[in-house]
This record gives sequence, C-alpha cells and structure tokens, in this order.
Amino acid sequence: MKVLYIGHYRDVSGWARAATDYILAMDRAGIDVVCRPVKLNESVAPVDPRIEELESKDSSGCNICIQHVLPHHLDYNGRFEKNIALYATETSNFFFSSWGKKINCMDEAWVINQSMIESSRKSGVDIPIKVIPHTCEISKFEKNVEPIDLGEYNSNFIFYFVGDANKRKNLPALIRAFNTEFTINESATLLLKVNKYGVEREELNSMISSLCTDVKAGLKLYGNPEFYPKEIIITGYMSEDQILSLHHRCDCFVAPSHGEAWCIPAFDAMALGNTPICGRVGGMIDFLKDGGGVLVDGSSEPVFGMLETFQDIYTGREDWFNIDTRSLQKEMRSVYESWKNKDDSYIEMKRKGMEIADKYSYESIGNLIKQELENAN
Repeated sequence: MKVLYIGHYRDVSGWARAATDYILAMDRAGIDVVCRPVKLNESVAPVDPRIEELESKDSSGCNICIQHVLPHHLDYNGRFEKNIALYATETSNFFFSSWGKKINCMDEAWVINQSMIESSRKSGVDIPIKVIPHTCEISKFEKNVEPIDLGEYNSNFIFYFVGDANKRKNLPALIRAFNTEFTINESATLLLKVNKYGVEREELNSMISSLCTDVKAGLKLYGNPEFYPKEIIITGYMSEDQILSLHHRCDCFVAPSHGEAWCIPAFDAMALGNTPICGRVGGMIDFLKDGGGVLVDGSSEPVFGMLETFQDIYTGREDWFNIDTRSLQKEMRSVYESWKNKDDSYIEMKRKGMEIADKYSYESIGNLIKQELENAN
C-alpha cells in the first residue's frame, strides 16, 4: 500500500494545519505516503521538514489517492485502486452546490466529524462515508514555552479567541457576551487574536477595534465608552510557538462560531487545560462531549453574510448555528467564578481536557487511517 496525499498544506490556514497533521500521522503509523500541494492563495507557511521529505518522494506505485481539497478540485483517477475525498463542511448541507456530484465521483468520503455525515447525506452524497477526526502532535503541549507578556493584564483571567475575522466566526456574539457580563472592576479581560488574508495588520487592528466600539455602543450600557473593559487585540501571523505562548498565558478559549468542522485552536486550548467554551456544533461536539470544556446551546438559522466564498456555498439555502448569547454569558461567568474560587470542578475540567486530547494523537489517528486503508483493500 502506497498513498498519494493531495492537500492545501502549503497555505496559511487551519485547513493547511489539518492536512499537515494528517500526513505526519500517516507517516508516524508507518504508511508509505507521498504528498503533493494544491495552493489556494499566495500565502506562504513554514513547512515541516518531514513534509518536504515526503513531498520529494516518487509517486510511482501509489495505489490509493486521498484528495484533501475543496470539493471543487476533486478529480477521480482510474489508475488508483481507491480515490478518497477528504473534506470539511460547516453548514447543514451543500445540496445546491456542485460538491455532491464531485464527491460522488470518488470511491469513498472521509469527513471530520459525526454531524458531517448527516449534512453530506442531505446533500446527496451516496458513497461510503467514514469519520476521520483531526489529529495533533500531542508532545508539543509539553514544550517549555514562556507565556506571552500581556503587561498589566498578566494576572487577569483571560478569555480569548484565535481565528479568522470572518462572518462565520461570529465575533460580535463573543464581544456582546463579554461586555454584557463583565465590568471594568473585575479581573477579566477579552483577547482577540485575528487574521484576515489580504488585510495588513494595522488595518485589521483598526477593523476589530471598530467592531468592539460598535458592539459596545449598541449595548448602551454606559454613557461613557471608557466604562467598558478594554480588550486586547492581536493581529498578523504568529508562529506555532508564539500561538502556544498565547495559550499558556490565557485561561479560557471561547468559540461562538456559526459552524466549525473542528476548530483547531479550541482543541489546542482543551489539550492545554484552557476550558474552551464552544457552541454545540460540528467537531466541537465530538471532542468536548465527554468534558474538558463547555458546549453552549443555540438555534439554527439561514446562513447570512458569507460574501467572501464561492457563490454556491454558504448561502441562505443552508442553515448554520447561532449561539444563545445569554447562555454564553452564563458559562463564561461560571468558569470565571470557578477560577476565582479554585473549585475542584474547574481543576477537573482542565485535567479532563488534557486526557481527552490523547485520543487524537498522531499515533491514534494514524493507526485509525491505516486500519481503514487496510480494510479497503
């Protein structure tokens, strides 16, 4: 068995991180894997040296092809014994797009989480579907990384977000929940670490600052905007070690997203004991259902405002998740008070998160992939 893995691993994105981790997990499990990149944009990410070695290998003799790409780019090739589509979706369906037909041309579909099976079936996917969760190099969480210096906020309880500044991430809900629940007199701070492809750091900082100002103005809690807690905004690219240093300084990751196939920063936060608070949606259900963090309920509503995507996906014909902001406030308050009081339940949640992360190690998921591929032959 020799596997050709095609993916977007040379971009700066969560998708690239996931592809890199899948490839390295397969390699760790002893699978003979060759990788080839497909670029989605002009961003350039550092590449793991082992990925470069696997990229340099001859693809002759590959009998299985895993295409971890946007379904628009899927291409069945009859010279392989098995063509596998590995993809991510974050809404209720993609029925009105071309994705279903493209996926059905393949022999098998691999999806990231359990809820994706239902959304794929609703979209007309009728080939076999298997869940292959994201994976992670667990040893990185044991690195001796110095926490990032936040100056006067170092002793505060830090709620934080790491991700793209797009409509799906639902940042206004987080900003509303935090500023409605916490006051300037409490030792609670909100940190937003955001990126946006094609937008310079200074411009993005101004955009997020304006968003925070607009949300506070809309809340109308205080006549003077200086009475609201001051948030920390960090923009631009950060290396993996810098992101780890951010995790080590912060306390509670919050993901109010409308949809997440997995949410790598939330998983990493859980693995480090940072009690993520997430919407009950997508991959976050899978890795938080047994503890290690908090799932917040919400409701379904038509997708709206995703203008920077392909025309036939993320449309109002699909539904996505809308978190209940009052419930989000309640859970943020609960975690904060547990931290202040050093509750046993808070300590246990942190421990549980680190324990759960082991289930998604390179070894665990690499062997799962190996088993699925061997069973396929």
